[in-house]
Amino acid sequence: MAILTLICPGCEKRTLIDDEDESSYCMHCGQRFEDVAVENAVPVEPVVESALKLSGAIGDESFEPADYSGEPWYPDVQRIESMLIEGDAEGAADELAKLLDANKDASTEIEKCMHDVVAGWLVDCIADGEAYAGGVADIARLIEEYGEDSGPNMLIASLFYALAQTPELIRVPEDAAIVAETLFNLLLDYPEVEPDIRVQLELCTDFMHVSGLLVDQADSMSGDDDEMNDIRDWIYSLQDFVRIFGDAIYDACDVVGDEAIDGLVQRWLEEDISTIGANVRDIADSYLDGEIDADKAKEQVAEYLQMYSS
Repeated sequence: MAILTLICPGCEKRTLIDDEDESSYCMHCGQRFEDVAVENAVPVEPVVESALKLSGAIGDESFEPADYSGEPWYPDVQRIESMLIEGDAEGAADELAKLLDANKDASTEIEKCMHDVVAGWLVDCIADGEAYAGGVADIARLIEEYGEDSGPNMLIASLFYALAQTPELIRVPEDAAIVAETLFNLLLDYPEVEPDIRVQLELCTDFMHVSGLLVDQADSMSGDDDEMNDIRDWIYSLQDFVRIFGDAIYDACDVVGDEAIDGLVQRWLEEDISTIGANVRDIADSYLDGEIDADKAKEQVAEYLQMYSS
């Protein structure tokens, strides 16, 4: 069995299908996919499939990652995993860089193992009732060379879409808020590895759609008005910042123009120039903590976008 992703020709939303399922339907609009649509589907990133299997969202049997426990470098991977669980993603990335440098002959296997670790980390966060808090970008930069056409930006986007399109992750109403916050933090990771602000804008648009579906899903499960109001208010606050971020990007795209943005993307790829990623997360934290209002948040995002574009 392989898990594929494609754009539904009916609602134009990204969805997941099982290549062995003869009756595949869009999870958003319910349209049945014809052979032509399925032919255009592509496999999801290996880490995404691992995450979905680990969560029990796909597959008839429990999934176990490849066994690397006998490898001499595995205790170091376990230590890195512990750092991720403890919230020290930056420290985990530093340790992974040292491990890869010291075990160059085994780097491919270490990277594959880390894919399972990242997948398990995200799913475990949700399963334990805690939203993923960010930081995968630091790891993604180190394990980006995994499979054809892979990269840190594709890894984060694929994780975003896979988790967004797996309603089975929502077991109780509050899970909707946890998944929404996880997706929000993946969205904030994205600018650190995706140099094209136009593509960042697409993820903002998709977050608005997916988070709305999460509110609806929670509402259909909840029998407690107070609980539902708390869930709704939190997801709406995340939407508010994503709207601010998206509006600022839209304005920047209009001012800078496609040709200049293409040049910036090329420079980023060749020279690894800085992105707005860390700055956006700081602004988001200040906004959600009530330290700045919407106008100030948009002003600060616009300032960093202007610095990036110049």
